[in-house]
Amino acid sequence: MACAFAAEKLSEGVQCDSTKPSVPHRLNIDLLANQEEKMFVGDSVASLNEPMNVGFENVSYRVAEGFFNRGTKLLLNGVSGECMAGELTAIMGPSGAGKSTLMNILAGYTTGATGQLLINKELRHEDSFRRQSCYIMQNDQLQPLLTVMESMNVAANLKMSTKISQRKKKERIEEILHTLTLWEHRKVRTQSLSGGQRKRLSIALELLKNPQIMFFDEPTSGLDSMTSKQCVSILKDLASTGRTIICTIHQPSALIFEMFDHLYVLARGHCVYQGAVRQLLPYLSDINLICPPYHNPADFVLEVAAGDLGDHFAALLDRSANGTRDDWREIKKQNFNPMAACSSKTIQQSRLTPLNIPQVIFRRMKSSDRDKTTTCCESEYATSSLHQLLVLIKRNYIILSRDRTLTYSRIATHVTIALFIGYLYYGIGIEAQNMLNNFNYMYFSVMFLMMTAFNCVSTTFPSELPIISKEYFNKWYSLKSYFLAVTLADVPIQVIATLLYSSITYILTKQPTDEPYRIAFFMFMCVLVSLVAQSFGLLIGASMNVKNGVIFGPFCFLPFTIFSGFFVQYSAAHPFFRWIFHISFLKYGLEGLVLAVLGYGRGKLPCEADYCHYVHPRKFLRNMDMDTADYWLGVSFMICLIALIRIGAFCALSIQVRSRG
Repeated sequence: MACAFAAEKLSEGVQCDSTKPSVPHRLNIDLLANQEEKMFVGDSVASLNEPMNVGFENVSYRVAEGFFNRGTKLLLNGVSGECMAGELTAIMGPSGAGKSTLMNILAGYTTGATGQLLINKELRHEDSFRRQSCYIMQNDQLQPLLTVMESMNVAANLKMSTKISQRKKKERIEEILHTLTLWEHRKVRTQSLSGGQRKRLSIALELLKNPQIMFFDEPTSGLDSMTSKQCVSILKDLASTGRTIICTIHQPSALIFEMFDHLYVLARGHCVYQGAVRQLLPYLSDINLICPPYHNPADFVLEVAAGDLGDHFAALLDRSANGTRDDWREIKKQNFNPMAACSSKTIQQSRLTPLNIPQVIFRRMKSSDRDKTTTCCESEYATSSLHQLLVLIKRNYIILSRDRTLTYSRIATHVTIALFIGYLYYGIGIEAQNMLNNFNYMYFSVMFLMMTAFNCVSTTFPSELPIISKEYFNKWYSLKSYFLAVTLADVPIQVIATLLYSSITYILTKQPTDEPYRIAFFMFMCVLVSLVAQSFGLLIGASMNVKNGVIFGPFCFLPFTIFSGFFVQYSAAHPFFRWIFHISFLKYGLEGLVLAVLGYGRGKLPCEADYCHYVHPRKFLRNMDMDTADYWLGVSFMICLIALIRIGAFCALSIQVRSRG
């Protein structure tokens, strides 16, 4: 019978079989205390090899319901429990039971819950806790254009102290990749990895920091049975090194279910069981809930929790006391080496891969720590902001060099449109009879540069938000370092694309070249227009998803377009609307291009027609209300606008990332 067989298997424990073949996913990582860990050593440090047990008492959590947030829904109702170090803990429950909510609260990803979060039965200090924990989410958020090795190098340079040499970092990376069977895939881009390989890479990235506590949200989601077994085996090995491993899992197979040490079952926001996996069936049988033969115990407990076998919720809740009772728990001895009984001869023959146990060094999180603040000498991150900036800029340049949309397509689009517009308006900059066509060309240039710069960023930046949220939560880098890196890395590409367009069209339309400052003024204003639009794209991309950004983004430019001086001039507009002219960056951009070509005392233009109304450029400027325009006023306004909008984009990004956590 499956249930009896599962219970028998669970009671066997770890056995050493000298004939067992080598298991590729067995951990072989010598994660000794490194420089980052030594930073936490102080007066309140626990002794070596002391575990970090994650506990919680009377935790409740409500969410607002309705558009106007008039009602609330209780997701967790006073649950308690404790997840021990050296154990692989599974949080289970039917859909809507609150397992993901509990996981997010324990990891610190969700705030606002009531109750107490504990470490070794003492109130935990969140900053210290976050430095020694990591959260690997259900969807593996990885940079798709980076290879496995590049991803590991970036993570190592961000998560490991600069005091550690590059040689040591490379050794750590190679060791982890060999352990997780990713070494042969080190040159493969992450977008080409399988689901299991992506999951192992996510684990490898976090292992670089040697976290003491690891959270996994649905680690087997989307994986086949064999890959799921390998993934849970890795988690089992991680727990055997003394770490606290906590994961949510929806519906595991019987084989995977028996691999867990500790089970925490939720139903209707309450705890209905907390204890050892092999004690689950006796626990249920005490209230006449007998697992049928050849039935998966995991499926059975989910059916019980969901009420499919009758309403036993009250009886289960009474027995578990909402997680405060641990009568069915089997406390392990603090000896986190299940391979210790195996002979060294077996290990030498490579039939079993050795587990090198790290020294456990962590900061004791006392309640008094809540009042402590980070000193000037203690950083929230492993590296300085400048080092983070340099690493992220390098990463962004690698991504941009491989991104067809943000780099190659953008440059190709600017060159193609430049050739088309250049030949469409070929030679219009010479004669006075083409003055209006020349004005139309400059207006089109402003609009084209604005829309391309805006769309490239607003449609691609939102896809980065899940990756940013994961990396920021796991303390890879600060948001200011990331935002500066994105800005500094993408600006050169946008400037190059803009200069290609403006130079090609300027030459083909035969604008004045005898005065070089006109060429510089023209191109500089084109660059400013594109950077303002790019800033708007960052703001919209950081504030909205792609769908909303495409719909509402163009509304940012609607008033600027109408009051740009092309459709209606300042003197013809109603006095009530004239103030909008003064804040329209398109007005300053268009004026800048017109002044660069026609202003600053440009002489009389040749006219081959019978009559040319705008032989003198000054007359055209006067008719367009640009005779009093100031080029440098427009430059100053647009530079200030770029700075202001990018500050707003950074604030929006901070709100988005922190709201996700």
